[in-house]
Amino acid sequence: MQRIVPSLFLLAVIGVANAAAPEAQLTETALDARFSSTVRPFIQQYCIKCHGQVDPESDLNLDAYSSMTEAAKDSGRWSTILEKLEAAKMPPKKAKRHPSPDSRSMVVQWFHDASEYQTLGNAGDPGVVPVRRLSNAEYDYSIRDLTGVDIRPAKEFPVDPANTAGFDNSGESLVMSPSLLKKYLQAAHRVASYVVLKPHGFEFAPYPMLADTDRDKYCVQRIINFYHGQDTDYADFFEAAWAFKHRAQLSQPNATLADIAAEHHVSPKYLGTLWDVLENQQEEIGPMVRLQTMWFELPGPRDGEPQEMQTRCQMMRQYVLDLRLKVEMRFWNLTAGRVGTASEPLLIWKNIQYATHRMTFDPAQLQVHGESRPNNPTEPEPGAADPFGPGHTRLIKNMPGDLDLYVPAGQREPYEAAFARFCKVFPDKFFMQERGRNYFDTSKDRGRYLNAGFHSLMGYFRDDQPLYELLLNDDQQKQLDAMWDDMDFVDSASRRTYIQFCGSGQRGERGIRQTEKAGAVEMEDREVTSAARIKQLEQSYLKRAEGGDPRGIEAIQYWFTWMNDRIRWTEKARLEAEPSHLDSLIDFASRAYRRPLSNDEQDDIRSYYKSCRQSGLDHESAIREGIVSILMSPDMCYRLDLAASGKATQPLTDYELASRLSYFLWSSTPDDKLLAHAKAGDLHEPSVLTAQVQRMLQDPRVRALATEFGGSWLDFRRFDEIATVDRDRFPSFTNDLRQAMYQEPIRFLVDAFASNRSMLDLLYGNYTFVNPVLARHYGMPSSGANPDQWVRIDDADRFGRGGILPMAAFLTKNAPGLRTSPVKRGNWVVKNVLGERIPAPPPNVPQLPRDEAKLDLPLREMLARHRQDPNCAACHARFDSFGLVFEGFGPVGERRDKDLAGHAIDSSASFPGGGEGTGLDGLRRYILEHRQKDFVDNLCRKLLAYALGRSLMLSDDPLIHQTEGKLAQNDYRLNTLVECFVTSPQFLNKRGGDAVAQR
Repeated sequence: MQRIVPSLFLLAVIGVANAAAPEAQLTETALDARFSSTVRPFIQQYCIKCHGQVDPESDLNLDAYSSMTEAAKDSGRWSTILEKLEAAKMPPKKAKRHPSPDSRSMVVQWFHDASEYQTLGNAGDPGVVPVRRLSNAEYDYSIRDLTGVDIRPAKEFPVDPANTAGFDNSGESLVMSPSLLKKYLQAAHRVASYVVLKPHGFEFAPYPMLADTDRDKYCVQRIINFYHGQDTDYADFFEAAWAFKHRAQLSQPNATLADIAAEHHVSPKYLGTLWDVLENQQEEIGPMVRLQTMWFELPGPRDGEPQEMQTRCQMMRQYVLDLRLKVEMRFWNLTAGRVGTASEPLLIWKNIQYATHRMTFDPAQLQVHGESRPNNPTEPEPGAADPFGPGHTRLIKNMPGDLDLYVPAGQREPYEAAFARFCKVFPDKFFMQERGRNYFDTSKDRGRYLNAGFHSLMGYFRDDQPLYELLLNDDQQKQLDAMWDDMDFVDSASRRTYIQFCGSGQRGERGIRQTEKAGAVEMEDREVTSAARIKQLEQSYLKRAEGGDPRGIEAIQYWFTWMNDRIRWTEKARLEAEPSHLDSLIDFASRAYRRPLSNDEQDDIRSYYKSCRQSGLDHESAIREGIVSILMSPDMCYRLDLAASGKATQPLTDYELASRLSYFLWSSTPDDKLLAHAKAGDLHEPSVLTAQVQRMLQDPRVRALATEFGGSWLDFRRFDEIATVDRDRFPSFTNDLRQAMYQEPIRFLVDAFASNRSMLDLLYGNYTFVNPVLARHYGMPSSGANPDQWVRIDDADRFGRGGILPMAAFLTKNAPGLRTSPVKRGNWVVKNVLGERIPAPPPNVPQLPRDEAKLDLPLREMLARHRQDPNCAACHARFDSFGLVFEGFGPVGERRDKDLAGHAIDSSASFPGGGEGTGLDGLRRYILEHRQKDFVDNLCRKLLAYALGRSLMLSDDPLIHQTEGKLAQNDYRLNTLVECFVTSPQFLNKRGGDAVAQR
């Protein structure tokens, strides 16, 4: 069925004059006179009984049509009225009075002429876009882009209603109720709980930051993630160095070390170091000789398979690791008088020894011919195993026990120098990421990330000197330093460690704790951590350590000084950072409001912060309250595109245009690049605007357009919540499969927009996107089992797929659970894909059996019986055939040859208006020959309604047809479609709610 359109389109697009309506009749005076003499009496005589002021049918009150001006206010429904009048469906057959053909024709002609007048005179009218709140989806996306965290605070909000076009981004449907306002306030407090104050400004954590454990996790995990983000695998560096050595043979003759490092994702700094020691520093003795020999024996690109080279690089890595383990430094626990070995100051001393000797080695491990040495060169821990076996001394004679450590007689000094050079480049560890709760047994140094190894107290220790010096560039070093500073600034790590230290009674420390019990232990935390109290406790420890190892005295002095310095630094840094937090609050407001703030607005934010402090809130709580107030502002929660009251059409400001564009393509706030163009005042320039459109369509955030627009247009937005499938009968329909079905159309649409594909690919595309779960469901080959691994399948027709029509999400959603539904599937094609208006079914429609397995006849034959009822036949004839072609797909979109009752599948159909076809290919061929224009027109209208955030008007029709003409000239590319809309007067302008469109 072709869409009924006003005859204006013949005038606007083809340029043909309307012979039935001379120009003299297309004036407001003439049309108003014809309305009074012809249309108004017709309405009063034939329509007002059902469509009057009291309970009007279909909510159509024609009694309000007292003049042409009043009728024009409801012009959006004229196409429906015309359809009914031209088809003689109104007045209904049961009506007592029926108009003559001539009187009906005169009224129909008036509506056509009035439509032409309204459309021609108001073409490009931006219409009234009411002030509206952000939709739930827009709010979530905006919070994500404001904070950098996908918090999704709107998940507790009620579902947004849709407008007449089927979208929930319109002021026609988005209102703010008192109960919803409360939810907005709760959401704002939730978002504010994620804030993290930093030495310079603030950011947002991946989770609320209200408890110490959350702060611990945040600070620790960032450092661990940073560590793991650095490749420290020696084999990867050896492979990269090999690629640089053979760059000419690998077709990269001009590649630099930095180029190769970037290609292999390794540190260019460390790669340069290794290249130098492997190629430019030829050693004569020591471990580097063997490593260089292995290096020079690596096969070239044409000497063998790549796997051989990789295997040998791994052997080089293993040689380094094995040797470093043999010569690594070991440090035993320290004691100091009556200060116990497990005391924090002494354990920190031990940590420091390890941390500062990662790039050195133990010379005593070298086996020098003719030398004797004690088994344990350093003082052992009580009960520690002898690493060299039983016996008091070991005399190295003849062949050594370990060739790697063998040193000829009299050669200790040069070998020690060679080992030192080797270990300076190859540390025993690049970083120490975890230690255990008990640090006595160094073989069990595991368990808690970044921990200092204290037995029962929290406490962190930094041990990453080799990574810092060998791999990181200046920027990375600053980044890592800042993360470790955040351990104190954000987490108060040193302060909390010291407070716990003062308040606990550890082994061997009860004497000191008892003297402090009446003082430090029970004092306020602030006084406990004062410089004077720290010094007092230090003196107590030093007195107790008298007569012990001098290193213990040094360790105690170092630890207390370190604690005091970090606590003092934190206090000073937090105080100095407060102005930057206020500046960040103002910047946050500017990004939330999507425009620069006035001086008065900035002053208001600062004043609100001060009032919060004066009411007793600390600095952090006051900043959080400031964030809440910003998130609750109408400038954040609402879209304000309406011109001032009474104002005629006027251009959007550049900032308003940036917001309209970003909420169209991303459903979210403008990014920095858009705002920069708004600030420069050039966003309205066509070249700038189209360039931004192309950039935004290729940005990952275009996924919102696929999800929100595509999901509403094609009706799959909440498919991932569908619960109609009987999982006992269809056990393959798992949560993973349901999610994959939901993702398929999103990924298809993201690719279509980002790659500027033809909109016709949605119908005829011979490709789709699958992950392993969906591939198995479709019978396609798949690799791996990771559900996040999506691939494009270019020969999808071999499996009955390709384009949107056979996607499992649509087939499953439009099936009642235990059988297929040609009615629902056909209605979906006709209504959602082709844009045909299908009336709602009448009440008490007989239901087909629920379970297909229990049907005596195939479903198509039961539908044929249903269509024998004249009351049902007219509507079903419009869509049943479009659903019957999908009978080769079962209730969850699976391919099948028989239905659940064992009947052979027949997917042939006779389509409306003539033409027959079988299955998906038959449907596509019919659409191509008869209905492709309907699909293009429907997609254009849907996308324009979504872009403008309002229902379409007659005055939008010229833009639609102009766009369709450009699409036909440009292979129906989606970029053309989007650019036509964003450069249109409707998109670039606004007018006041009580202003009349300019003719």
